[in-house]
Amino acid sequence: MSVVRRSIHALAPVAVITVIIAAVTLAGRVSAAADAGEFLISFGKRAAKELNDESLSRSEQEARFRELFNEAVDIPAISRFILGRHWRTATEQEREDFLLVFEGFVLQRFLPMFTGQTDEYQGKGFDIVEIRAADSGKGQVFVRSLVVREQGAPAHLTWRIREQDDQFKILDVSAEGVSMVLTLRHEYNSVIRQTGGVGGLVDLMRKKLQTGAFAPKANDGGQ
Repeated sequence: MSVVRRSIHALAPVAVITVIIAAVTLAGRVSAAADAGEFLISFGKRAAKELNDESLSRSEQEARFRELFNEAVDIPAISRFILGRHWRTATEQEREDFLLVFEGFVLQRFLPMFTGQTDEYQGKGFDIVEIRAADSGKGQVFVRSLVVREQGAPAHLTWRIREQDDQFKILDVSAEGVSMVLTLRHEYNSVIRQTGGVGGLVDLMRKKLQTGAFAPKANDGGQ
């Protein structure tokens, strides 16, 4: 047997193992992507059911939303990304204050959408259109969904979800191709530059929360 043939035979088991590992990895990514889709559907159904429980008071409804939101969304990771370098230079108190007002922003902005107080994403159905693993290879998955609305054209939402420690967490949602976290990062960093720090941003957000500035337009019957 020639040296070349011996080399080929020696490499054959390695090649087989490589193919098997690649196949298992691909299967794992496909499985993770499918699981991410199931996670999103399950979260949507649970939120719709629990938040529209007519026996809940407004305060109970808000508490339930906070619980669901923190369970499904990676608040610390989103906050660090939104503030960027300002997160690293902020004091511990400023970070805690920002997390609190950011949670308040999400509550004021999105709770009405889940409870039928706005037409923005209120619809007849929520369908998963496409699920694909992100190219980063960091356990992230993109789930593209379609909301068929009572009024207007269907809404296209794309969710970025990460699996970590056997748990799925939402990292971002894009509406019609516009990323929420990128938009907030741009807006918040602009405010920080104008006010001189994270503390200034927190103060402004508190004032807006008090006036209900983040709330979507009330349900007006599609007018």
